[in-house]
Amino acid sequence: MVDKFVVATDGAGRYLVGIPFGDDVWEPFYWSHDGKQFDALRITGGSSVGTEKFDKVFWEPRVAARWQAAFGRNADGWWVQCRDRKTVLKVVDGEARTKLLASATFITPPWDRRAYALTRDDSGVYWYVDRGVGEKSRNFQVYMGMRGQLKPMPLVNVVSDSEGDIFATKTGTLRLILGKGESTWVKGKRQAKLVVLPIEDNGRLIYTELGVYLGRRLGTPCDDL
Repeated sequence: MVDKFVVATDGAGRYLVGIPFGDDVWEPFYWSHDGKQFDALRITGGSSVGTEKFDKVFWEPRVAARWQAAFGRNADGWWVQCRDRKTVLKVVDGEARTKLLASATFITPPWDRRAYALTRDDSGVYWYVDRGVGEKSRNFQVYMGMRGQLKPMPLVNVVSDSEGDIFATKTGTLRLILGKGESTWVKGKRQAKLVVLPIEDNGRLIYTELGVYLGRRLGTPCDDL
């Protein structure tokens, strides 16, 4: 596959590589911020016109709309977009391309967590739950706090089945019945009903404003552009 890769750069040491018009619409593309490690992008959609132009949308929860995280090629050349900023890329050919790919390391998408549940009370305290992916899907973590100040809460017990989830921490217990949109925080004999917020509508809040992932790279072009 590497022999078929097109290599494009922003001229500042960052690269996008992949097969633009492969047989598989989900053909992997990779992004690198250092020209050494190339992280696979999670492609979530796209379109093409013959072998003239194409665009692909990649997973990036920090943008307001899905189309703001995309890349492609048109009559003006290659480009990548993050939020409202579109960056022009230049194709790398010849010896420079060969040398770059020969020393490159290609890995699967590096981000290994996924949002699972988000709730809050009427005073603005949030409870956020994420989990691992793949074989680590049972690895849950609960965070609690005001916006921008959420901290991990060590878990002492986890129950997750068809009836819902119970996350017991040292300071209280978070109960979730996501199928019914119900959530409760139990501390001693006190119970507080929580508002369940849909994950799909709160990606920017989770990944930029809660503070849970502050400073961490997701492995997409929007880490850098």
